[in-house]
Amino acid sequence: MTAFNFKLGVVQFMAFPNSDQNPEALLASLKSLAVDSDFGLVELTRMPDRQTLVQVRSLLEAANLDCGFAATPMILRQGLNPSAIDETTRKIAVTELKSCVDEAIALGAKTLTLMSGPFGGDEVRELKAFVQTLDEICTYAADKSPDNPLLILVEPFDRDVDKKALVGPSSLAGVLASELLARHGNFGLLIDLSHLPLLNETVDDCLISLPPDSVRHVHIGNCVTKPDDPFYGDQHPPFGYPRSENGVEQVRVFLSALHYSGYFSRPSPYGLPTLSFEVKPLPNQDPIIVLANAKRVLREAIAIDILIK
Repeated sequence: MTAFNFKLGVVQFMAFPNSDQNPEALLASLKSLAVDSDFGLVELTRMPDRQTLVQVRSLLEAANLDCGFAATPMILRQGLNPSAIDETTRKIAVTELKSCVDEAIALGAKTLTLMSGPFGGDEVRELKAFVQTLDEICTYAADKSPDNPLLILVEPFDRDVDKKALVGPSSLAGVLASELLARHGNFGLLIDLSHLPLLNETVDDCLISLPPDSVRHVHIGNCVTKPDDPFYGDQHPPFGYPRSENGVEQVRVFLSALHYSGYFSRPSPYGLPTLSFEVKPLPNQDPIIVLANAKRVLREAIAIDILIK
């Protein structure tokens, strides 16, 4: 069995659809992950209530599972726009994101991931607004936990296919990161393998566009770029789905590029570098089987890369 030299994680609300706002389903999913010693990290979103938050934190502590917090589902569900040119709209997003920082700290999370708003056609002004939002959120997070500030991560999404986000192309993510890193030690980027085909970018296209050391977390997943497919877009189908883009070879290339970029020797708030699966079961599929599928793909990709080297 191939050992992992990184902390392997799962995006809970993607792997277990419609469970994150159901306390019983959420806790059941976390118990199934807690007994799998391959996993050392779970990425969660807003808790359904305070009681569930307390139960989740207790479970994570008992299992020695690390936690990351994703504000992205909240942004999408509430239609928030952290990059809005309209100041009132932007401030609404900032207020909600600050509440996410509070909840992330209460859960014991070490990272908080968010996304930009949709691209509205004025890249320069929207980017300026997003930088202002991130300045406020990074500062707020650092003030809340000055000894060990919550790491604020921006995840780029597609520009033209599904989420149609401002950030967006890796070239723009690079500009954003350069500006934020000059002022905030608790800022970074999250790169998702499943988003690169939707951006029409290779892994090398992506990484060469970004400042050194700006990538602080990565997701591994799959996507479909055929418009006539029911899972077209940012749907994260399991590996092996027909007509999908990513499999063993794409994961191998992704890991190899990350290795040569220095990602796996970069400091991490989790001690080890991190890599999370973001995969979603098809209807009537068992999430645990889909995660086992993902682990097999990952192990084969690692094994092949070792043989090549």
